[in-house]
Amino acid sequence: MKKRITSRGVAAPSSSPAGAVSLVKRVAALNRWREQYNPLWGLTLKRAVQLSSEYFIGAMADLQWTNYFIEQTDADLSALIERRSSRILEMDYQIQPIDGADEKLAEEQGAFLRERFDAIDNLYEAIEHLVLASFRGYAHCEKWRGDDGEINHLEVVDQWNAVRDGLRGEWKYNPEAKQVLFGGLPDANLMTRENFVYREVRRPINRIALMKFVRGNLSEKDWDAYVEIYGIPGGVTIGPPNVAEDKAPLYEAAAKDLSEGASGYLPNGSQWIPNIGPRNSQPFKERLDHLSEKLILAGTGGMLTMLATNVGLNGAGLAKAHTDVFEQIAKGEARRISEVLTRDLSQPWLEAAFPGQKCAAYFAIASNVETDVGSIVAHIKMLHDAGYQVDATQVTEDTGYTVTLAPTPPPPLTPPPGASVPTIANRDNALAVGRDALFQAHAVAAELAARRPVFRPLAVRLAALAAAPDATARAVLAAQFKADSAALYAAVIAAAPDLAQPAQEAIGCALISGFGEATAAKAKSAPKSASGVSTPLPDPRNPA
Repeated sequence: MKKRITSRGVAAPSSSPAGAVSLVKRVAALNRWREQYNPLWGLTLKRAVQLSSEYFIGAMADLQWTNYFIEQTDADLSALIERRSSRILEMDYQIQPIDGADEKLAEEQGAFLRERFDAIDNLYEAIEHLVLASFRGYAHCEKWRGDDGEINHLEVVDQWNAVRDGLRGEWKYNPEAKQVLFGGLPDANLMTRENFVYREVRRPINRIALMKFVRGNLSEKDWDAYVEIYGIPGGVTIGPPNVAEDKAPLYEAAAKDLSEGASGYLPNGSQWIPNIGPRNSQPFKERLDHLSEKLILAGTGGMLTMLATNVGLNGAGLAKAHTDVFEQIAKGEARRISEVLTRDLSQPWLEAAFPGQKCAAYFAIASNVETDVGSIVAHIKMLHDAGYQVDATQVTEDTGYTVTLAPTPPPPLTPPPGASVPTIANRDNALAVGRDALFQAHAVAAELAARRPVFRPLAVRLAALAAAPDATARAVLAAQFKADSAALYAAVIAAAPDLAQPAQEAIGCALISGFGEATAAKAKSAPKSASGVSTPLPDPRNPA
């Protein structure tokens, strides 16, 4: 296992080799002196200009230590960092296939990369550190490997522990955070891409934040002095003429008490002139606002909407504009960080695991887009109305709802053309209208008037009667229906008492139709007398 050279003074992971903890303690002890040093003490404009110039020669220790303190102190800078980094951390990472790549290879490489990235125990801490490169100019993370030789941790490198060879050269690790140049450190401290992930930014925001902080402090210092002088108005007391010399000290003491807000007495002829003239002009707030605007413009890519006044009720328009600005910034930053992690992690992994094959997958931090379920459902309905059927699995994936296709209802029973639905007065009237038409018409009326789930068992039996192939079969079904009619009626009444009348009419029509068919069938098969005339069967309307 390769020796680690960085540490922030925290406990090493459980997979760290023997001796790693002692390295942690040693590096932490080397940096202890800097922890006692506050760079903001005596920070002047001249010192700020000197620190900014040292960035271009690669001497980063004092500059980045100062930047770190400003990030904790300046409200505008702190808010920018929080807003920009928090939006990135809300996003999920994905492994995407490269356009045009072999699908099977992309799937294999994607599964491999997910396993590798999931094994990193502080992936999002490292991503947040890479976001800070936009403010500090650069960010490094060392690749820590476990006992199996695979990367399981990305150790964050504090900026004051890095030194660069000029403006665009290589990097070396500076364990004691000394203000030294690149050549003053051994080559063993080189920070190569084999062992480090790092991101570089050409226009760091902290360069503007440093000057804004110094100038803002000067303005606030003058503003505090102004408030001390004019916050409680002082003034000058002009005593009365011809004051005796022995009385002058008494009048002077009384005038001083009055100037400090006390009450007192002055002799007749005294005059109080307050210091109110300079209060007509107070440029301090305008100056501080100007400095804040410059920093916000730099931190938001020149978006003037961040400086707009409130728009709409309770500033809702302004809030929407701010959200859109940071969303746009986050998408661009996520793409840049994704390229860094793909270059320094994904590609080396794939080249080692899939030798001789092209990279077919890559790492990407993707913006989480909220699904508009209502819009998806509306589109599905439009497709259904147009005659299309959307796959239930796709509906579940797009909406999150578990759905199944509803069963197709049986075709409704329709009366023959020209048939009407008369009111049943008695059995003679029913037989006169026509058994088949009456049965089918009332079955349709009952089916449409009642709730289908409750009436379904009865409707199935009625449909079977109507579909009988001949009179004999219908007579058999009618007999079975009669035997079950009481149970069918009771089931309908138990489920929905209000369906009692439709159920009774439907059952009655079925029995009338069935008995009529049975009578006709028996008449055809009745024994004939010696004269050749058939012996009539009993009339079902008059059993006697």
